[in-house]
Amino acid sequence: MYNQMIFRSFILIFTLCPIVSIAQSEGYKTDFIRYLNEDGITYKDYIKVVSKRNSSWHYIEKGKSPEEVFSFTAPRDYQFQALLDEKYNRIWFDQGSFSLIREDSMTRSDLIIKDDSYIFQNDYQESKEGYYGFCAAIAEGFADVNYVWVFPEKFEVNNFEANVNGVWKLIDNTLSFTSQDVNNILFRIEYKVKDKIPLELKNREVLLKDSLSVKNRLITISIWDDSKIDNDIISLKVNDEWLVQYLEAKQEKTTFKYLLTQPENYIILRADNVGEIPPNTTAIQVDDGISQYRVVLNSDLGNSEAIKIDLTEEP
Repeated sequence: MYNQMIFRSFILIFTLCPIVSIAQSEGYKTDFIRYLNEDGITYKDYIKVVSKRNSSWHYIEKGKSPEEVFSFTAPRDYQFQALLDEKYNRIWFDQGSFSLIREDSMTRSDLIIKDDSYIFQNDYQESKEGYYGFCAAIAEGFADVNYVWVFPEKFEVNNFEANVNGVWKLIDNTLSFTSQDVNNILFRIEYKVKDKIPLELKNREVLLKDSLSVKNRLITISIWDDSKIDNDIISLKVNDEWLVQYLEAKQEKTTFKYLLTQPENYIILRADNVGEIPPNTTAIQVDDGISQYRVVLNSDLGNSEAIKIDLTEEP
């Protein structure tokens, strides 16, 4: 039975189990930290292994070089080993301890997204030696393991589980799992976007002006003043974050890239002044790479208008 828990933090996942293999039979200490990005899918991983052994290694996906996979490697002297009869290659160190940093994204085999919820399960695939999940490719497994997730503030954790005993701690947006003398760890982590962004601004009434649907998560948002230039100053909010603040709207378009992370999204225009000709009028164009949508929003110091964007991404 998995241990139940509640967390916010970061994750690291191995498509195959080996993290490090130590030449002689001895467990090792490892810290594994995943810093999750705002999209809930991509991440930066930090891995630190400490051992007194003479050698150790970490797996690398087939078809990739260490330089492609890791943005930081210590020590910098290592060997790359291509394994013909395995589903992975190796980066080999002539010492037991090492540190790595890598940036990547979870795949559909690792992560299920349903509405605003994300369900992570690390790969169960078993190696021919009988190792699987988050594991050390030695019989003794981990002498000590510290497994951590660090989440952006926009996420909250529903529950988390592991198939081995350990201690979970949740502090602010960081969850850690610590255990000793374990191996082949399976994690299931469920997190979700916090309550939907309310269509409101402090001291402003927000009116929904228009709705549109896009098919790609990555959109381009362009804003400009398409009427007489009268020194309008605006701020633009997308969901719970400011895309730009105190921008002077001009005839030339100002363009931003934005990655949608939830099915329902809102763009809200806030007038920071009303220019010389009230109200503040700003044109907004949303481009998902397939279609372009143009909406004109009006705002003054007491009212704001908004656009709703539905993400209908095809599976």
